[in-house]
Amino acid sequence: MRSRADLAEFIDLAPRLARARGDEDHYVPLFAADIRDWFAGRGWFDEPVELWLFDTDRAEAAARVMCHRSAALAAELGSADATAAPLFFGAVEVADEEALDVLIAFLVERAEQVGASRIFGPVSPLPNVTGGLLTDGVRHPGFFDSAWNPAFCWPAFAAAGFETWGPAHTWEVPVGSIPAARATAVTADEWRRLRLRRRPVSRLGLRRFADRLLPSLNAAFSELPYYTSITPAQLRSQMQGLSALMDPDLIIDITGADDPADAPPRCFALVIPDPVPILRRHGGRLGVRTVCDLLRHRRTMSDAVLIIQGTDPRYQGSGLLSLAIRELNCALVAKGYRRLRVTFIAEDNPASAAVFARSGGRQLHRLVFVDRTLPPSPPEEHR
Repeated sequence: MRSRADLAEFIDLAPRLARARGDEDHYVPLFAADIRDWFAGRGWFDEPVELWLFDTDRAEAAARVMCHRSAALAAELGSADATAAPLFFGAVEVADEEALDVLIAFLVERAEQVGASRIFGPVSPLPNVTGGLLTDGVRHPGFFDSAWNPAFCWPAFAAAGFETWGPAHTWEVPVGSIPAARATAVTADEWRRLRLRRRPVSRLGLRRFADRLLPSLNAAFSELPYYTSITPAQLRSQMQGLSALMDPDLIIDITGADDPADAPPRCFALVIPDPVPILRRHGGRLGVRTVCDLLRHRRTMSDAVLIIQGTDPRYQGSGLLSLAIRELNCALVAKGYRRLRVTFIAEDNPASAAVFARSGGRQLHRLVFVDRTLPPSPPEEHR
């Protein structure tokens, strides 16, 4: 895919196919600006990104995929051989099973062409942000920063020899069902006794929050098998536009009572009102009309999405997360939110799942990454 016309078709394909399949109220659009950055070679990823469109015999696009390489993610996955690095893929959209079979066959062919040792996805060029393929729960709509795909996708990958990697779940917490003890604000006496404080985060102060969040974020997630360390530029890029979406009461930043003003948080949670219903109407384009639409409807958004939460490893097990969840739940109740959705909790992380189970939550979607190891290519093929 090389032309601007192709780029426009790549961006427009997701909403068009969703309408054709009848699931336009379920799919999660990617930001068009991110796709443009991939096309233009801008961003922080290791190597150039390839965008591919697949046409029918009638010259109508029926599928798309993004392919890329990432030395950082390859190392996390135990594929340190740079000469046979994995081929990563994402941004998958297909019209039907037939189109997906063609796309999967292409991924195998492309991996063989570039000498890849395995095929892994779906992941974006920054794999900490979004990814995964739903294997269950597809009847539930997707939400911001989560994956969604039709039910036929996982069986097609399984039939093509792909295995599951890193199973996880999204969660949903009905706000009206949160036990009162889990939605009671931390009192001033408690903060003083624990020698802690919660720092407010304003729209104007969002960038300062991002800067002080980064060390705690990288430390909290460093042990996860898919996590690659985030740079300041990456985090700022991820949080661009959030000031138009955020509800300051839903961002939790807990630090020590005597810590400096710019000290990294000991515990944090980044939660925003879910903008996906509005983003669907605009096909993922975050232009002036979309921003105006978001601002106009900001007070009527009834669902919230927990994007990230964590505790600095030095303070884990000290009860900080329980304080953060109490503060968050209290704000959700006070502001009249209907439900909280949580993007990604791995099945091997029961402690995080228990936090939301105690608040009355339930599993919503099950998702996995798909992984296929390829046999070594003969030397002459590499030549």
